[in-house]
Amino acid sequence: MSDEKQTEISEEIEWEDAETTTRSDLISCAYYAISAVEDIDLTLVSKMEANRIKTIRRQSLDIIANVIAEMHAEIFDVEEDI
Repeated sequence: MSDEKQTEISEEIEWEDAETTTRSDLISCAYYAISAVEDIDLTLVSKMEANRIKTIRRQSLDIIANVIAEMHAEIFDVEEDI
């Protein structure tokens, strides 16, 4: 099998996996990311690393908040009036 064909198949598989990511998977990954950096003392790391940790926390919380908001809207059939 040519390298080009193998790359094409790999890309299709990766994309298919991305499409089947569940909300639970997204929340779990975000939670694990927060847990991974939770106990790191920001005063003991460089400023760049501290900013990276803050970004991980913020992005993970954003993911969780967005997924929960979607589920809430579906469960309670909330109209977006805001």
